[in-house]
Amino acid sequence: MDTVIDPAEVDRRYGAVRRAMDEHDLDAVVVAGSEYTGFEGAVTYMSGFVIVHRYAYVLLPREGDPSVVFPAEARYVGEHGTAWIEDQVFADRPGEWLGERLAGKRVGVYGLDYVVAVRDFVALSQKAELVPFDVEFDLARAVKSDVELDSVRDSVRINTEGFWAFLEAYEPGRTAAEVLAPAERLFVEAGCGRLTMNMVLVGPEFAIARGDMVLRDFCIPSLEIAGPGGHWVEVSRALGRPDGEVQGMLDAHGDSSTAATASVT
Repeated sequence: MDTVIDPAEVDRRYGAVRRAMDEHDLDAVVVAGSEYTGFEGAVTYMSGFVIVHRYAYVLLPREGDPSVVFPAEARYVGEHGTAWIEDQVFADRPGEWLGERLAGKRVGVYGLDYVVAVRDFVALSQKAELVPFDVEFDLARAVKSDVELDSVRDSVRINTEGFWAFLEAYEPGRTAAEVLAPAERLFVEAGCGRLTMNMVLVGPEFAIARGDMVLRDFCIPSLEIAGPGGHWVEVSRALGRPDGEVQGMLDAHGDSSTAATASVT
């Protein structure tokens, strides 16, 4: 994922986050991310860096330049050169480094409950006042620029092409791995990297496609990917004719929709 973000777009993102800082009387924001799927995006949004391994933090002060902080015990946690932030820190204990930088300050933390490593939380909380900042950060980045909307559209385009590749390969009796493979190949070639999370409905549950999983006459692929710009999208469509319990659920849904429509017309 090597999408280049224009400096004006970076300034816009930082400006939105800093306005949220001002509204909540913060001196700085620490954005946490990890390789856990879905928890990496905030760091990418603030730095351009895609976490492949372990975790990372972005520090954005109210004034001054940002820093991106990596754990020193894992020198490679991704392609560090993709980050636009010049101050790249490899700290033995990132929480201690952040604590020294932010001592005595009021700090908003994105990922405080779910992402921040325990040892880093302990060290940082002993030095600074920590404020949960998930909702506020998400609201700040919720308004998309034209650059981001183009990235979303690109992700949709890639995922739609992946769906057509899945559909072309789909045939009752083939394995889920065989059918999903062409779509996965397309996603890698399109620059999605590791940002894919694709499954196939098996009975009542979605599952990772496997070579011993034989697809039947009814199938629902759930394709979730992020294109080179890092914006996640999902495409999910039902293929074939449902039967049994699934058909009963479909009939019930149709009946309830008809009744609801009749009640308001």
